Amino acid sequence: MVGLKVMTTSGISSDLEFRKWILQQPEGKTLLRCYQCGRCTSACPIAAIDESFNPRLFLEKLILADESLAEEQLIWTCLTCEQCEVRCPEHVKIPEILVLAKVRGLVLGNTPQTALDRARAILSEGRTILVSESMLKTREKMGLPSLGTPPIKQLSRILKELGTAERLESAESRYGGVEDE
Repeated sequence: MVGLKVMTTSGISSDLEFRKWILQQPEGKTLLRCYQCGRCTSACPIAAIDESFNPRLFLEKLILADESLAEEQLIWTCLTCEQCEVRCPEHVKIPEILVLAKVRGLVLGNTPQTALDRARAILSEGRTILVSESMLKTREKMGLPSLGTPPIKQLSRILKELGTAERLESAESRYGGVEDE
């Protein structure tokens, strides 16, 4: 997904192919509805405790095709709680659009180690966390249903078809993750 890069008059390097790709995705089609009202940021629990986390600014960068968004560690702190989308008067699919930016980040090598570890666990175990015997016993005591066996063969096949398995094998994190900083 290496695209056409343009330098704007404001000195921002733009990746027009990335923006075009986002706009072609079902959730990305909502991006251009954003008129920068800022309700997303006012509803965001992360923005309430970290003023540098600003969903409105993230959308602005994507609208302007500013390629720096995929390089930002901050996008990985999104909780995907969807409060931003609930408050958006234009129903822009902000969490899903940020996931697309994270995908771009993965391609560029901007992925926290914790995200890589979870993705690799899905590939090998079919789950984002390893299930211990004590966890299974606790679930049983609480009357929770059996977790069953994850469809590892199907997951592995799908991830290989998408090229994700190979990418995960060679992927390295530039940083340990937001929680390490």
